[in-house]
Amino acid sequence: MNNILDKENPKMAKTANAKAQAPFPSKLQVEVTTRCNMSCSMCVKYAPGNDISEADLDLETFKKLKPALEHCEGLVLNGIGEPLLHPQLAEIVAYARKNMPQQSWIGFQTNALLLTEKLANSLVLAGADTFCISVDSLESRDGQSGEIHGQSSVERLARSFALLKNAGKKYDRELNLGVEFVLMKDTVDQLPGVVRWAAQQGSAFMICSNVLAHSEAMQEQSLFNPNPPKTTALFEKWQNHALSLGLDIHDYYNFVWKFLKTPSGKQLTDMVKKMRLDAKKNDIWLHLRSLLEWDKKKHNPTMVAVDEICAQAELQAAELGIELRMPSMMARDDLSCHFMEDGAAFVTSKGDVAPCQFLWHGYSCHLDGSEKLVKPQIFGNLAEADFSEIWRSTKYSGFRNEVLDYSFPYCSNCPIVPCDDITGRSYDFETDCMGAQVPCGHCPWAMGALQCLL
Repeated sequence: MNNILDKENPKMAKTANAKAQAPFPSKLQVEVTTRCNMSCSMCVKYAPGNDISEADLDLETFKKLKPALEHCEGLVLNGIGEPLLHPQLAEIVAYARKNMPQQSWIGFQTNALLLTEKLANSLVLAGADTFCISVDSLESRDGQSGEIHGQSSVERLARSFALLKNAGKKYDRELNLGVEFVLMKDTVDQLPGVVRWAAQQGSAFMICSNVLAHSEAMQEQSLFNPNPPKTTALFEKWQNHALSLGLDIHDYYNFVWKFLKTPSGKQLTDMVKKMRLDAKKNDIWLHLRSLLEWDKKKHNPTMVAVDEICAQAELQAAELGIELRMPSMMARDDLSCHFMEDGAAFVTSKGDVAPCQFLWHGYSCHLDGSEKLVKPQIFGNLAEADFSEIWRSTKYSGFRNEVLDYSFPYCSNCPIVPCDDITGRSYDFETDCMGAQVPCGHCPWAMGALQCLL
């Protein structure tokens, strides 16, 4: 695979590698707790096979990040759990603010249900300035399993916004308030309404992300198309060619395995061979089953409505002056890891240091119609080594370099996906089919499907 950074923007590639190999990370995400007061249906905590035990990050352990904090542009204080449950959250914020550069920012994503006037005041006074509140629904609906952020809690969430705004005024602090929304089939129609509601509460931004399915049922909620534009364009070219010959490309799997084929069946299978050669010639990954599946899905009324809903939400945001950060609804043509490019590092509630949100915990998820077991990539623990030693270690710096080389496969678009290399069930990952030692070819963040505060 070509290196998208070097190929399209050498200056960007140089900057990304500079951040990845700087003496300290430019951004940190620190998981202060894995405990939560909700049980949301899309949450990784409830994924089968997860290894996420409940724990709070000790304040003294957090203080070991002091050398990194001194160089940190942005700090996010949340992970799997609800940060407001940490009994010393304000002390953690105050310590970070004391040691971080003046222009840096400190914030976290929260369900905000535990926010009180006292807590809002203490967090703002301590130096937290960015608050991203999860709101996925403004109403309750029959048939939804598990909690979804918002629903019957809208009034409480509005009160939380008011408490933060009042705290900002009280201490003369400029706050950056926002909302996070997870795009799902059952709730995407509420997106424009949530944009309006967020603007009414004083939000400056709204982050939207596709859902990462942790069960087979939740995968049905995903609106993300894993087939990138170049692949889709090639598929549509050959689909139109098939139609010109009086063939339906969707019949391919009805013929391909038959020894005795009808003339039209032979013609279709020969045409698909030519399509695959065309893809190979143009360095395009092609997963035909996925393309056929999504070609059918695009005619589904829900999928047809998604583009209109997203366009309406973007129009609403522009009119109301709120920054709407939408994810890719279709996979990128090239994988791209902003965690590595931005020089970010991640610390779990147990003090483990990991490279990204995809690989800092062990859990299962469903990608491309199959269960995948994700195993964490841990480069050290703050109780056993200085953070600077962990960050600069040969193993960790080598990992960052290899990711930014982008010489790994685009797994979701491979014709034999899912293979043992990426499902994680048969053996621990060592290398992929192209020899890369980083398990990143199947990462939904790299495809553009997921995004968050960091």
